[in-house]
Amino acid sequence: MKKKAITLLEIIIAVTVMAIAMVPIFGMLSRQTVETDKNASQAYAINKASEVLNTLLDNVSFVAIREGNPGFIRVDDLQSIDKYKDELTPSWAKQLSTHLFNNSTEESNGYRCRGIVTDSRGVSYLVHLRVEDVPSTVRLNKPERIQIGKDYTGDPLDAEEPIEFVNQKEVNFTFLKNPSILTSSKWLQDFAETPDETGKPFTELEIPGGVSEPKEIFYTDQALGMITGTKYEYMNPTAERYTAKMVMSKVPYETDDSMAWCPFKKLIIQVQWCTEPKYYSDPENPKGNIQRIHLIAIKGDIDS
Repeated sequence: MKKKAITLLEIIIAVTVMAIAMVPIFGMLSRQTVETDKNASQAYAINKASEVLNTLLDNVSFVAIREGNPGFIRVDDLQSIDKYKDELTPSWAKQLSTHLFNNSTEESNGYRCRGIVTDSRGVSYLVHLRVEDVPSTVRLNKPERIQIGKDYTGDPLDAEEPIEFVNQKEVNFTFLKNPSILTSSKWLQDFAETPDETGKPFTELEIPGGVSEPKEIFYTDQALGMITGTKYEYMNPTAERYTAKMVMSKVPYETDDSMAWCPFKKLIIQVQWCTEPKYYSDPENPKGNIQRIHLIAIKGDIDS
């Protein structure tokens, strides 16, 4: 009986076939690894940019964020103001800068909103915040006021288009002026001062007929319209418009009047990193196939 054995040549051929078959599999795995790293870096960058913007929008006072490219966190010139000195302290500014930008070096303008952070995989990201002040430049002697059109809220077939204010290239505030009839004793509901007082409702739920007012004292404007059936004719309501400079205070850190009336700041956050492994620790190296993401937000001065 003859014994069969595998020759060295057969082994070599088998290994070669297996190696050829595994090439596309290894290639696919390699591409998946690269794609996974790319997605992980992008997710980290987006999360970091969101963290910076959300913190600045929700937890940082408007006056502490200063214009620049990059911007600055500055509080030293606010320490003489009672409103800010206890909350916006130098130690708070340092901790904020360290948390958001991994940067705790104070400069003449404050703490620079730029720094490098590193994820758990060893990939470094350059975090850069640009701050642009959006000042109000228009200052009128008094609010603009127009009657915006006759009966435009009535029958759509008969209605006129409402009159618009002349366009302004900055934020403004427009509203319908309260008509004088709202000050009438017929319109103002007289409530009971104590729960046991009789003859007057104690809450809106106890108003006879409900919260709605009767048609005789309905919300109308200066030109009181006639009531036809259940249709109310709004004859010519008056609108008023204020510019931002008319309803806010100057920022406490700016002496130049052209920039001191600043109701908004534009915040632009950029996070940058490299996708080439050997440049992971150097996110500013142009040889590293630099990737960037940007997020933009507007912060308003609600303190004013």
